[in-house]
Amino acid sequence: MVYQTKENWLAIAATHADKLKAFLMQYYPGRNYSPDSLPVTAGAAEAVCEKVRAEVMNMERGEPLSPADRFDIALQTGDWMTIQQLLDRAWFGVPESTACWGIEGFKEAVDLLDDLPDPADGE
Repeated sequence: MVYQTKENWLAIAATHADKLKAFLMQYYPGRNYSPDSLPVTAGAAEAVCEKVRAEVMNMERGEPLSPADRFDIALQTGDWMTIQQLLDRAWFGVPESTACWGIEGFKEAVDLLDDLPDPADGE
């Protein structure tokens, strides 16, 4: 498998930071989530996502920083693995809907999640 370089991946994340942070603030589990925000088109997958959302919200209990703030810190420090984790969790916050591609920052998040740096580049 060919991986993206860490530097390139972080540069892409920085280029799309505003869109990615908007995505995090709208769909990160426990944030402004509204299950009615998009029509669910895959009910079974949505049920699985509901469980993951609940797990994320439980893990996040007491977290003082917003996902967007953690994104900024991770971007400044070159911590791509934290950014990946934040985007992955927000992806589970999106209703299982074919309309998801219209969400601001969704395409950019998916592109980053589909082309991660080499795990050996994680710190």
